[in-house]
Amino acid sequence: MEEFSKDRALGAAGTSAAPGRTSAPPSASGLKAGFSDDNAQFNYFLGFLEEFGDVPNYALAIAERITLKIQDSAGKPVPNARIAVRAGTRVLDQGLSYADGTFRIYPQVYDTTAEKLSVRVEGPSGTSSLDVTRDGPRRIVVKLDRPRAVPAPLPLDVLFVLDTTGSMGEEIERLRDTIEIVHANILAMTPKPAVRFGMVLYKDRGDEYVTRVVPFTSDLPAFQAALAEVYAAGGGDTPEDLQSALEDSIQKMDWNKDGVRIGFVITDAEPHLDYGQKYTYAQAAKDARARAIRFHTIGTGGLAVEGEYVLRQLAQFTEGKYIFLTYGESGESEGGSPGSVSHHTGANFQTDKLEAIVIRFVKEDLANLSDVPLSMDEDYFEATKIPEEERDATLDKLFEEALKNLTDYSTFQVQKDTPAAVLPLVPSAADLAANAEYFGERLLLSAVKAKTFKLVERKSLQSVLEELELQLSGLADEKAAARAGELLGADILVTGSVFRRDGKFEIFLRLVRVSTAEVLSVARARVDAKLGL
Repeated sequence: MEEFSKDRALGAAGTSAAPGRTSAPPSASGLKAGFSDDNAQFNYFLGFLEEFGDVPNYALAIAERITLKIQDSAGKPVPNARIAVRAGTRVLDQGLSYADGTFRIYPQVYDTTAEKLSVRVEGPSGTSSLDVTRDGPRRIVVKLDRPRAVPAPLPLDVLFVLDTTGSMGEEIERLRDTIEIVHANILAMTPKPAVRFGMVLYKDRGDEYVTRVVPFTSDLPAFQAALAEVYAAGGGDTPEDLQSALEDSIQKMDWNKDGVRIGFVITDAEPHLDYGQKYTYAQAAKDARARAIRFHTIGTGGLAVEGEYVLRQLAQFTEGKYIFLTYGESGESEGGSPGSVSHHTGANFQTDKLEAIVIRFVKEDLANLSDVPLSMDEDYFEATKIPEEERDATLDKLFEEALKNLTDYSTFQVQKDTPAAVLPLVPSAADLAANAEYFGERLLLSAVKAKTFKLVERKSLQSVLEELELQLSGLADEKAAARAGELLGADILVTGSVFRRDGKFEIFLRLVRVSTAEVLSVARARVDAKLGL
């Protein structure tokens, strides 16, 4: 399942999407957490960075991104493969692949003008060399020639970077009360891990301490004893010294070398960026990424946008997620008033208890190294006919949300001036032709209203198809659609197909990059038969 952020819950009372929101008072439901996956919602995240870029921050130039997926001979993800990126003889970047085989290339971070980069991948599963062009595909699979080797038991380090100032008492207590549950659940995972817990505690200059390090240990009672000594005190002036804590997390913790490495940063305050520290959170993010340390960041207590911005940068760059704690507010999983359009995000997961989030993210990482894939629920939009709403209005809502999903989850930056074309929907059978044409027109109208990108004229589409010797059905193929898009003058395309399943229409939408014919994102909609012609 792909998780969707708090900004996207439909048909339910979701948590506030506004940065810097204030929390409701604690309720009987206790600390709960939802999250944003800014690597999945990459284009949305770029918009967030641009919108709030005036807050104090250190730039990480991530807008240009090429994703490598390292796989073994059987197509399984390879962790801890060594990757080197060069421009000529100059080494631009070196690092390890994460548990899911991911390593991302950010040419603008390297401050290079080279149009072609050389990549070398090495590891127990084999070696591979390839050239990557900056205007080429955004996702590249690198296949090695031998099976991967997963250590047994698998080393797993879990670090908690805890703000321990006075306002963090509830979060510290929750971790103390549930660490045994977290430990038991992790030990039951596959592949079986050899888990160690550690902590970096931090406050601020002038407090009892700036940082305090609790080394990794596999002794749960010893870790619980250390956690029992942690208490919230001091602070009071909002910014805290997170940067010193991150420096200790990278440089003073004895991370394992051949397993999985995960950190959770928990705070309700933005970091001090005015101390003139040479080791910044941006450098910590780069160093963590080079060692395949994944930082999930957790914002609590109505964290202001100044803090959210930094935490989301850190999480995104290290392949983690940004988690936002709530205090009893309802989310999509709690349901809500029924409407005509709903978004089924897997099992309608939106919020869960903090310890469940920790367990879930560890499980997702370990599942990449298991021969039994993690079961994922499907994600889709659903439109239902309701008496009080006209058919066109319901479909307009549906396609508005589906288009937002396509652009938010695009792996390539889509701006409002990006030339785009919405192609007719392709029916999977002749008897669906009229409905495909109708749905396609509603989709086009929604795109015109949304102004998410710059639509090019589609009047000449028929002549383009004739020039390419294509029928309408040929647009279901991404390469053929991309050729049509090139002649139309578009950089990206919205294409789709219409099917009939289980008495409903199913519409599959794709966002396609014209220059490479690659699919940038997908969305699926289930439509009540009563909403058709």
